Amino acid sequence: MPDTISTAAITFIVSQQALKEFSQILQRGFFIRIKTGRPLEEVLVEQMGIEKRYVEEQLSTIFLDGQPVDDLHTAVVHDGSTLSLSAAMPGLAGASMRRKGVYASFRSTIAYREKGGTDAGHEGSIEVKLFNLVMIDLGPHFFKRGIYLRSDTLAEFLTSMTVDIRTGCRLILLGNRPVPGDAVAGILKNMGTDMIEVFVICQKDVVF
Repeated sequence: MPDTISTAAITFIVSQQALKEFSQILQRGFFIRIKTGRPLEEVLVEQMGIEKRYVEEQLSTIFLDGQPVDDLHTAVVHDGSTLSLSAAMPGLAGASMRRKGVYASFRSTIAYREKGGTDAGHEGSIEVKLFNLVMIDLGPHFFKRGIYLRSDTLAEFLTSMTVDIRTGCRLILLGNRPVPGDAVAGILKNMGTDMIEVFVICQKDVVF
């Protein structure tokens, strides 16, 4: 994750329809802070807060730095890693990428192998990408915890939304300051490539 981080977080209180559309940005990639150099299972369950049962039953396909992972205990997440999470994908290609799948041997040459590192327990950041059902299931979870995005990336996404941000967002806060829906993209563009912490919360979960 780039070093330049905005001191202000941005919070969107949105309709359910807008929340679904916001989830689309999660497959493009977002950043989170973690203790790096730790086993993947620990990162998923203890640091990301994903239920262990969900990890075991629903995260059928996991890529770490572009390589499929079978063993969550031996794979180690390092500073700067990219982690992709997906439910089962269709077809033979999808089946061969599933953890512990009967076709896993088809891609043994590209499976993840730990390379070692010296960042155990250090504070760092990773890029995360969520796909298909995982994006839908875990999107609200990550949005409530907060994710990091480049300001210009978020601005571009907001201008491409099919949901009118003026009606889909009940409230937008930059820090503690309300921001008009028709002005937020311009403000974010002016921040350039700075990283900003983003929260997206469904209005039904908020008491005004």
